[in-house]
Amino acid sequence: MNKPIGSIVWPQSSRESVSLYLQYMVKVVGAFRISFGTTSHNPMNIVKDILAGAALDEERCAALEHWWKLVDTRGIRDFRSKDVLVARLAICLLSPAEEKASQLGEQLSWFLEVLFFLGLDVDRAVQIMHEHFEFRE
Repeated sequence: MNKPIGSIVWPQSSRESVSLYLQYMVKVVGAFRISFGTTSHNPMNIVKDILAGAALDEERCAALEHWWKLVDTRGIRDFRSKDVLVARLAICLLSPAEEKASQLGEQLSWFLEVLFFLGLDVDRAVQIMHEHFEFRE
């Protein structure tokens, strides 16, 4: 059964909601073995540090700025270049923040779109989503 993103039951706390979402993205990116290279702005390392309570928000924001610059300089409308799409995926990983918790459903939808443009198995990501999140009936 396909469960819509809009029926995800998010925790009451913005922090817990963001954490739940970040955990999901880490699972998916790990399952697809996506590499972000050796940059000091590696979104997977930063997100894992955030989840462990070891990263500052300034780190996340600096990395987010780095990846946006890459997208801006290589083509904001480019949905074919793997480098640009990987940068967009990095942006997806780094964008969730407590003050934007109300936008997590929209961010999740965009995350799945980027996976699609990368040519990855979106059905697998959706399956992981169904296993990871709780949904309203």
